[in-house]
Amino acid sequence: MAFTALIGKVVGFCGVDNNVMCLSVRGGRLAFEAVEDESDDYRSMMEEVRDVPVAGHVFHARPIARLRVEDDDAGDFSGYRLVDSVTGHVWLRFGTDHVDDYYPTFLFQYDPPR
Repeated sequence: MAFTALIGKVVGFCGVDNNVMCLSVRGGRLAFEAVEDESDDYRSMMEEVRDVPVAGHVFHARPIARLRVEDDDAGDFSGYRLVDSVTGHVWLRFGTDHVDDYYPTFLFQYDPPR
């Protein structure tokens, strides 16, 4: 399943391992990696979000939250966020920060509630 097919949906969230997130969808677990563009020399942008195997990563066995997958293209940022469907807390934000167009920055910001 493509990550973009999940935009607007509420999914189970099983955690993050490096730049890989695990989502529970219809009883199955899927893992997606936010990939930094390595051929971008000294700049740092997100190249893609690709599906990867769940095996080989460390995630919770069961979802720890229900999160809504959203586009996040406001202002100087282009990417995605996973938002708590009850509280509105942003657990994960990833993509490219264009605050300085000459030096864009890859962002993978995991912020579970405290």
